[in-house]
Amino acid sequence: MDSKTKELVQGTFGQVAPIADKAAEIFYTKLFEKDPSLKPMFKGDMKDQGAKLMAMIGTAVNGLDNLDALIPAVQNLGKGHAGYGVEDKHYDTVGAALLETLEVGLGDKFTAEVKTAWTEVYGVLATTMKDAANSLPKEAGLTERKKRLVQSSFTKVAPIADKAAEIFYAELFEMDPSLKPLFKGDMKEQGAKLMAMIGTAVNGLDNLEAIVPAVQNLGKGHAKYGVKDSHYDTVGGALLYTLETGLGADFTPDVKDAWTEVYTVLATTMKDAANEDELVATADEVVKEKPWWKVW
Repeated sequence: MDSKTKELVQGTFGQVAPIADKAAEIFYTKLFEKDPSLKPMFKGDMKDQGAKLMAMIGTAVNGLDNLDALIPAVQNLGKGHAGYGVEDKHYDTVGAALLETLEVGLGDKFTAEVKTAWTEVYGVLATTMKDAANSLPKEAGLTERKKRLVQSSFTKVAPIADKAAEIFYAELFEMDPSLKPLFKGDMKEQGAKLMAMIGTAVNGLDNLEAIVPAVQNLGKGHAKYGVKDSHYDTVGGALLYTLETGLGADFTPDVKDAWTEVYTVLATTMKDAANEDELVATADEVVKEKPWWKVW
């Protein structure tokens, strides 16, 4: 990164800074157009988010003259992004949205030379963030990163909900034909309910305490229809197969790991609730047969 590159980036950013609010709006519009699955990663007020974005870019641009001091901050940024479910491939999308935003904001001042300079600078910063994120140890448990990966990947499956449900049940019955008699109604309607249920669970990951009672009731309801603990493993396998088929190349090892973790948490909650219900029912039957006053 030579001095000319730094000067071009710093000079042109100075021309965009006065329209920071508009530039941020353009950026996020283009970003979500390119990859709608990124939208769930942004939970707060987008105007506030845009102000933070422009401030962050300004800090990075002004820090180009002292990369040794800038790099630790950029590395921390990359590690922080990883916690929100940002993957390596997302940096390419962000870079493309950034360049298009600059092109709109700068107009005819966005020359080929300026584009090359920004591409180089962004490449250095993005690589630094990715390397820092990839250096992090894999965390166990249902982390924020895993929640975001599940939520963002589900937005890509939701538009093909009918097809996804069809794939799921075909795989489920192939894995275990004995499950088919458990489904008595219209399978298209059943598929719509399935996808709606998954969507509710996925959207509720940010407030697990609120969805746990509903998940527990679901487990108790399943038990009444003859669902056993062993069936949850089959359902999990069919779900992962469906996601792999629906997402294609986007079904990365990290995404698979995240869905496995989320499904395990939900399935365990349902199984525990069903088994607890069964124990209570068994105890009630024992009491009916031999009341406590006759035990002795």
